[in-house]
Amino acid sequence: MFFQFQKKRNNNTFTQNFTDMKLYSFHRFFLFIFSLAIVFPWLVSCSKDEITDDDESTGISEDTLLINEWIYDNMKEVYLWSNKISSSINYKKESDPAGLYEKMLYTDEDRWSWITDDWSSYKAELEGTPVSMGFSPAFYYKNSESTDVVTIVEYVYKNSPAEEAGLKRGDIILTYNGETPDDGNYYDLYSGDSYTVGLGTYSSDDGTFVSNGKSIDLTAVSFYANPVLHYEIKEMEGHTIGYLVYTDFTTGVNDAFLDSVDVAMDYFKENSVTDVIIDLRYNPGGELTAAAHIASSLAPQSVVSAKKVLVKMTYNSNVQDYFEQKDDDSNLNCRFAENSSNLNLSKIYFLTTQGTASASELLMVGLKPYMDVVMVGDTTYGKYAGAWVLPDADDEDWCMLPIVFRYSNASGYTNFKDGLAPDVYTHDYLIPAYEFGDLNDAVLAAAIEQITGVEITSTKSAVRRTEFRELHPRQMDRRKIVTVPAVTK
Repeated sequence: MFFQFQKKRNNNTFTQNFTDMKLYSFHRFFLFIFSLAIVFPWLVSCSKDEITDDDESTGISEDTLLINEWIYDNMKEVYLWSNKISSSINYKKESDPAGLYEKMLYTDEDRWSWITDDWSSYKAELEGTPVSMGFSPAFYYKNSESTDVVTIVEYVYKNSPAEEAGLKRGDIILTYNGETPDDGNYYDLYSGDSYTVGLGTYSSDDGTFVSNGKSIDLTAVSFYANPVLHYEIKEMEGHTIGYLVYTDFTTGVNDAFLDSVDVAMDYFKENSVTDVIIDLRYNPGGELTAAAHIASSLAPQSVVSAKKVLVKMTYNSNVQDYFEQKDDDSNLNCRFAENSSNLNLSKIYFLTTQGTASASELLMVGLKPYMDVVMVGDTTYGKYAGAWVLPDADDEDWCMLPIVFRYSNASGYTNFKDGLAPDVYTHDYLIPAYEFGDLNDAVLAAAIEQITGVEITSTKSAVRRTEFRELHPRQMDRRKIVTVPAVTK
């Protein structure tokens, strides 16, 4: 749900406008949002009962006070843990709006709410053409003693600057503009708009990374990042196996990315697949509309036709009461919908890592009451809640994304704080990383072994078993968001 929360400063009323948009986080993570328009009468401005005459600000500009008021009022109304906000917070005495926002967060549970004062440039990325290099990074320490960091390329988007420059999955980046990154600057170096990366190789003999003398020049530009990265069919041991790599739950401009999903599913359907593997290893989540669309492609036809509940949404008492009083099913439940590409499966396989989050987890959790869901890989991230995107319509600089709901499946399962454990544990080794579909890929091979019952021996000697310590930037974690649809009043 794109939730544009506009504060009318002249008459102290609030309106919420929902607009079809999509949110691209800086360089990697997507958040895509479907919405319509609605007005909630219970939203009010900050009252004098909350801020008294004795609480007048000192040396704080009027613009800052207005931004603070916008943050304070919205958080008190829609934040999932609004009852946990400290009563001692006084927005009139906060000189830093971002600092005020952070003070209002319930950090015992909330790892994801965030705010930005660069809404205009952020919004530019929402229009469907993100400015990015077009590759997804995984960051690792070089070894157990060093603070130096190497970047492993998880995947490269088609038609991106990275692809055009020749970067590919499994490439090892050792330097940015000649500088070796460490655990203090690696994300800043990666986040640059233009740089030259120095590539290297890993020696399993002595456990070291060395330069291979190759370098690639990269400059971020706008491009369409289609999340359907790869799909194919494998005929193995009497099984016709459909394999799809999906990186973000996004609808795209005019649902173009949903059309790409349909093309893959139709290909599977036309070739009468007996089994399907969905690769969500590098998928941090996104739009619920996209998740529901894919769920409706996979689930039993009887479930889809009956429009069963995929997930239920629960808000704070204020918002929950409003939706329940309105009997607003579309904001309380996300349901399966008829889909011409439906495969009518009774069993589905998902590939996962610790980076599998949000709408990815929602898809798996939502399908479990209706079919056999087999997870192969690593324990997922553990994101059971979602946010609305709230730009300040009266100030082009600010936008916040507070968590406003938690979700559960039709059986009531929710709050998986420690992630979803796989049925078959297999670590995703990126050193070396193989092209998608290569049976030397240990996680893919493990899933196929579950399907066929036949061991794929080629992976056993190909994968190095040494663990590398991975770094997970806070900037990325806070953009793993799932969103919900809204309806008009």
